Amino acid sequence: MTGRQVWVFLLVRCPAETRNPLDSARLWPRVLQVVRDGVPYPPGVVLRPGESIQRAAERAGAALGIELPPPPLRLLAVDQQPATAAGQAEELALFVDGGSVAADAFAAPPCARHGLTWTPVEGLGRVALVHALRTRLLAVEPAVLVEGMPLARESRDG
Repeated sequence: MTGRQVWVFLLVRCPAETRNPLDSARLWPRVLQVVRDGVPYPPGVVLRPGESIQRAAERAGAALGIELPPPPLRLLAVDQQPATAAGQAEELALFVDGGSVAADAFAAPPCARHGLTWTPVEGLGRVALVHALRTRLLAVEPAVLVEGMPLARESRDG
């Protein structure tokens, strides 16, 4: 049996720039990602035993040097990824609202090993991150995903 690793990821967005409606690349918000070994990931931390999700999100925000929206924490998406190799842990990812930050808010990467990038919607890659952004922008129910695919919701009629 493999273990489970719970991640708390922040959805940090840069507001859309609507001043120039002809620049379609800027009409949608961009999402902050951490670049590690050339691969972008949403900023996040592994949930420690006994730690609250709020505290884990605050740790991730502190690592970036940003202040999170005031509590209560807003859950935007949940994604379960099974272990893909022997001995690898199953991953449960919780995507929470990390707020909105200006594109020029970061003067330097949070550490020498990682870089930061603002990713447009079409380049996000991870489906759960797209669902999290959708949840935030449209104020809909959080998405529940398994391997990036939304779970079918049961009908209320039976």
